[in-house]
Amino acid sequence: MRVIVVGAGVIGVSIAEALTHRGADVAVLDMRGPGRGASQASAGMLTPYSEAEGSSPLLDLCTRSLALYDAFIARLLDVSRGSIEYARTGSLDVALDDDGVAKLLGTKVALDTTGVESEWLDENAVRQFEPSLTPAAHGGLLTLDHGLVGAESLVNALVHQARLAGATFEFPIESLSIEQLGESVEVRALDRTWSGDAVVVATGSWSRRVKIAGVPALPVRPVRGQLLHLQWCEGDLPGRIIWGPHCYAVPWSDGTLLVGATAEDVGFDEGTTVAGVNALTSGVIDMLPHASGARIESVRVGLRPALADELPAIGPFTSAPRIVAATGHYRCGVLLAPLTAELVVNYLLDGRHDPAFVATTPDRFARN
Repeated sequence: MRVIVVGAGVIGVSIAEALTHRGADVAVLDMRGPGRGASQASAGMLTPYSEAEGSSPLLDLCTRSLALYDAFIARLLDVSRGSIEYARTGSLDVALDDDGVAKLLGTKVALDTTGVESEWLDENAVRQFEPSLTPAAHGGLLTLDHGLVGAESLVNALVHQARLAGATFEFPIESLSIEQLGESVEVRALDRTWSGDAVVVATGSWSRRVKIAGVPALPVRPVRGQLLHLQWCEGDLPGRIIWGPHCYAVPWSDGTLLVGATAEDVGFDEGTTVAGVNALTSGVIDMLPHASGARIESVRVGLRPALADELPAIGPFTSAPRIVAATGHYRCGVLLAPLTAELVVNYLLDGRHDPAFVATTPDRFARN
């Protein structure tokens, strides 16, 4: 099967790699290049119980995908030239006041009800467990199954393996239109045309700009996220992801810390702002006082692709079943990458309609 994947973020390259692993002929088209959109500003958190509400379709998707991650990374490391930073060291949600304690204790009850392993640490225990925390911490909730992955190294490994298996990557490619013509699909950009048996639309925040014949534009909107990359200079670097009231912090083995992230409805503006940097620095210092002495290595900006119901659009269009959506993952693109690839590949190569498509179908917007 010849498949054209439009979009080379973490979702697009995960699908491309999974398709080539199954023997498909794959071409990847992108406006910038692999991982240059939202993926390059991802903190790489694998934290479904912090990202999604209990008993929601999004939580179901995120926990399914997290369950795939160990094998996903192990397979890539088996064949990749480089390394992928990956750890399942848990995450710690920190309460800085009594209201925060009450909220986290409620979360603990919900996790216990569903059998998710977590541990409540009171104000003394939490500071002993994570010495980098502020003395003002009132307590913390440790979720043991959570983890992190280096988004850049993950994208690089996926692209490398897809290319080894025969995938081609072309960029910059813009102004795309797609049309299903019987048993084939055509993709057009200016004076060029690509033909295949199927197309996957994984264009993230730019999905609305992709014109699909006979199909309404997917109502994806960009949400700007600013992310600080800090070089830790004094005291202990946290040993795991730390969530606070106003930011999260993700530690890396090279002694740096990613701090994120803002959520700003500013259209396609990818600029950094004083207000965004100030909010993140204030938030992380409140939580990790030694952050005041850290150096700002960079400020990363990404446009997260959001849909109104905060669920991704994954699956075929009923009116054009050879065109498959894989977009709108908002804050969970890295987390949902292995599951999205599995769902799309199983549909394209095996004809399997996963039950998740009921919630994630791109047709749901045409009905509204």
